[in-house]
This record gives sequence, structure tokens and C-alpha cells, in this order.
Amino acid sequence: MKILSKFKVRHVADEDIVLLQGRNPGDMTTVISLNPTSLYLWNELLGRDFELADVSRLLLDRFDVDEATATADAQKWVDTLKQHNIIEG
Repeated sequence: MKILSKFKVRHVADEDIVLLQGRNPGDMTTVISLNPTSLYLWNELLGRDFELADVSRLLLDRFDVDEATATADAQKWVDTLKQHNIIEG
């Protein structure tokens, strides 16, 4: 999988949101807000190919969670990005 380069994170009104680059700023049909954990994953994985196990490993390395929780949270993160066509693969 890979985060598509046409999507960028912008900090707007104390929130980190994902926007489609090049789109009219007034046309925000879908805006995805990233919490600090999602932003961490985004920044770590941007520009490289990754698997679900890579996402889980990042969560395990950074947070005090067990493997089952990290895997479930990683799957939710990936599913959300896939649902909005933000990642390929």
C-alpha cells in the first residue's frame, strides 16, 4: 500500500486534515481529520510502500498497546484511508 501523493495534510483551525491537492479550496466534499496517532502514522508512512504489519509495528513501538490492539487499530486506520481512496494497493 502507499499513501497517494495527491493528498496532503494541512493544519487548519487547530486540526490536521487531509485534502486533495490542487482542488478548489472551497470544494471540500470530504475532509478527514487526523488525530495525533493518525498523523504520526501518516508522517511515518508517507512516500513509502507499507503493509498492515508495518502500521501495527509503528503502533507497538510508540504506544503501550498489545499486539492484538495494535493490529485492530492498524486495520481501522487502513480501512478508513481505503474507504476514502487515499491509499493505493
